Amino acid sequence: MNEDILYFKYCSDDPNVIKGIFRDHKIRFTQPWGMNDPLEFNPALQFVDSKVAHQGYDLNGFFLPSIDLFYRIQVIESLINAYGILSLTTQPLSFDMWSRYANGHKGFVLVFMPDFYLHQCMKSKDDKQNIFREVQYVENQALNIEELASKFKATIPLEVIQNEIFFKKTARWQDEQEYRLVRPLTDYPKYKPKADHSHRDDFKYLFDFSLECIHGVIFGPSMSVESKKSIIGYCSNKGSHIQFAQAYIIRDEADHMGKPSKMKFFSIVDLMGSLDEIYRIKPQQYCVDNLKDLTNAKTMKISQLSDLPYYEDYKELVNQLFGKLKKE
Repeated sequence: MNEDILYFKYCSDDPNVIKGIFRDHKIRFTQPWGMNDPLEFNPALQFVDSKVAHQGYDLNGFFLPSIDLFYRIQVIESLINAYGILSLTTQPLSFDMWSRYANGHKGFVLVFMPDFYLHQCMKSKDDKQNIFREVQYVENQALNIEELASKFKATIPLEVIQNEIFFKKTARWQDEQEYRLVRPLTDYPKYKPKADHSHRDDFKYLFDFSLECIHGVIFGPSMSVESKKSIIGYCSNKGSHIQFAQAYIIRDEADHMGKPSKMKFFSIVDLMGSLDEIYRIKPQQYCVDNLKDLTNAKTMKISQLSDLPYYEDYKELVNQLFGKLKKE
């Protein structure tokens, strides 16, 4: 791996997610079936005789699967269903990923250390390094399953399945620039397989997670002040090395894909000067026409309400607002 690369994980602002990571020091490894792409871990299967690939069978009233379904469930799923995946990216400024994985820009992004995958919490229970690799994007994800079964005498090695399924996705996702760390769920202290055959385990596996793996946290443009305070509070001791940044959206600039509205982020201390300032600014202020609008959002002292440029037009509303502020 490139020692200079930082890796990023988009996260929801769900209080359980925030508490889990920063208070309880846990992070989820998601089973293959839990991914948001129905094509994930579900490649096209090629057979010698494609005409009968989807033909099911009935033996005295008992349904037996087609060759496609047999290999898809009994062979592929049985090999992958006992693994969890930590999905990361090298792209922290994707408008689409902020929308998709960070609850509409209300969440945050974890900034991982370049060598986080070498930390003890990321290793297997027998102290071995788990596989961490870049995802390959392909136009057509297909397996000639009969050829593989014949080559390896029916038992297809796990490494082959991992190479072909865990680390390949269709090209429609290539803008996500994904990296994955894959670990066996048997690393989980209380792991108990539900069966000795293919199944879908809906348990959420939260593995031990050290904040030493984290370089920083980027707050989403629409993240609430309460969520920011919560994260910073949890990091005040063990996470004191963590750097905090604020993401924002510039309407008048195109992003790296040429699409409207560009995302950037800045160090909270460098631009805002203090945490009090970041707590004061409302989420709506992080969507601006240009950077000057954001820097001008800093507080200016006034001596009376009438100094406000909008006071004359909205006297009653301003007085109500000020009265409410004084009561808080």
